[in-house]
Amino acid sequence: MRKILLFSAALAFAFGTFLASCAAQAKSLSHTTQVGPYTVTLKLLPAESFSGGHSSMEWDGGAKPHMLNQAPHPNHHMVVFVKKQGKAVEKASVSISYHRMGSQSDQWTTLPVARMYVRGEGRGTTHYGNNVLLPPGNYVVRVTINDSTPGLFHIRVSKD
Repeated sequence: MRKILLFSAALAFAFGTFLASCAAQAKSLSHTTQVGPYTVTLKLLPAESFSGGHSSMEWDGGAKPHMLNQAPHPNHHMVVFVKKQGKAVEKASVSISYHRMGSQSDQWTTLPVARMYVRGEGRGTTHYGNNVLLPPGNYVVRVTINDSTPGLFHIRVSKD
């Protein structure tokens, strides 16, 4: 019985270390473009927590957040900040899809878009997106705001 407990503890530690290394490998990037009348900033950040008293994000509607412990375990937080005339847009219909360049499939993956804001900072920090698992590679991200013509972002996710 003791061997099983030790094995379970070692397995849990290894899994936690793996998740922490995935989060640590996620590099931040930011790109801004115009999408119709909106200024849209795409940010790719380390995956964020949505649960518990110490979580950094407050879910405010839309799709359910993809939690850090859900498979496939996310390594990034892909979000867009939407502004109109310099002010954060707190309610919008936002769609985000992405495609890995050079993949054998030409299909776009749709990101379930949650609306959220930074806990303790208020709705002026409203942004849209979700946690996602992105292997290293080059991607095109397509963002549509309130049925506007989509804006395209080209990003590179590196190994480190």
